[in-house]
Amino acid sequence: MVGFVQSLAVAKRISIWTAIIMIFFLFAGAHYLNEVIVKQKDDATSGTTEHQLLSPLANDAELLVQVDGPDGENTLRQLASQRGWTVQRAFTPKDASTTDLDDYFTLDVEDVADAETILGNTAGVEYFEPNEQIQVAPIVSGMDERDPSTNNLLGIDDPFTDQQWSMRVLNMHEYYAELATSTPRKVAKIAILDTGVDARHEDLGDNYFSVDRRYDNDPMGHGTHCAGIAAGTTNNGIGIGSLAGSGNQPFVRITSIKVLNAAGMGTQKSIIAGIIEATDEGVDVISLSLGGASNGSRQKAYSKAVEYARKHGAIVIAAAGNSNMDAYNYAPANATGIITVAALDEYLQRASFSNKVNRLKRGIAAPGVAIYSTTPNGTYKSYSGTSMACPFVAGLLGVMKSIDPELQADRAYDLLHATGKDVIDGVATGRVVQPADAIRALKQAL
Repeated sequence: MVGFVQSLAVAKRISIWTAIIMIFFLFAGAHYLNEVIVKQKDDATSGTTEHQLLSPLANDAELLVQVDGPDGENTLRQLASQRGWTVQRAFTPKDASTTDLDDYFTLDVEDVADAETILGNTAGVEYFEPNEQIQVAPIVSGMDERDPSTNNLLGIDDPFTDQQWSMRVLNMHEYYAELATSTPRKVAKIAILDTGVDARHEDLGDNYFSVDRRYDNDPMGHGTHCAGIAAGTTNNGIGIGSLAGSGNQPFVRITSIKVLNAAGMGTQKSIIAGIIEATDEGVDVISLSLGGASNGSRQKAYSKAVEYARKHGAIVIAAAGNSNMDAYNYAPANATGIITVAALDEYLQRASFSNKVNRLKRGIAAPGVAIYSTTPNGTYKSYSGTSMACPFVAGLLGVMKSIDPELQADRAYDLLHATGKDVIDGVATGRVVQPADAIRALKQAL
């Protein structure tokens, strides 16, 4: 249309001023139509029913049911016997006095809608929600950016830092210098809840400890990649650098708790059980590079698990999700009390796939495109995703907990936000973490 108007002006069928006015209105109209289309898309998403937004349900335990103590449990078991349902206790937290997660049961039913109707009218049943399936799949990146000067700036001898563009945008040379003048008061524990971790990887072994040998392998590679970002062994002349820092005084150690199978699939129940297990193992930071479509008003069990972790001093971080949508509709990113991480590219713009975190209370951002890290059997690869952004924050928080063991989740987020850097898409992503500034602010407050 603009070209047509220009042609009319060139042919002197209309005046130049008329053409300018017409072009102005054309652009204004196009902008208005674009806003209408975007709003219709957002409305379509927000107006979608819960069952349309939910991920598929677990095949063998479609529902999570909370009962009102022993009497409610007896009622549920009797009902299950009558209806041919299978009921099993979902969670067994060690410190059951601080939570009611031990009152949750899984229910395997034939007809979910029918079961929900019955449960809704059953005395002793306090609450129920879908036991959703979760699946992760790393986005393999074709980007291969090298910056040989990075090695000289960082003051560490890991040979593959020239493939870690995140080192530059996170000012990691300042971070390592800051850690050199910092004293850990404890060795903080970081748990990667994922597909497992290759405990024998050349660049992880020195920082790894095992809570269960079944978790010390990784058929998929997703968990191992996340572990390297958070706490790969740094300044050891091998592989990559990480947030774990370098030097003779260790700040963090990392472990694995499998909540996803070899295909990257799990359930809400398996993930919550993993959060409980990590908490009961006494970890300081729990990293969840996983999630799926859900609904912000129906994540009571996730929120209770995060609350259990927080009561025992752990900080829980989750990936925002990779669907270019609103993380408010993704779990566990939308759980109460969790820190949710969006992904940025090398230009500190929101990654094209990253969900937005502006409707969440604790949104933050970190690099998440073409992140070079550890993969099983001594290999290294570049993956993209909010899954990669999440362990950057987990590793940083682990070091912060090492310096200040009393650091709690709310104050930790406030420090990340206050010291974070504003970015172009900051409304949607939150500020990007600045590790050196966060450590400085933490030390000044001690």
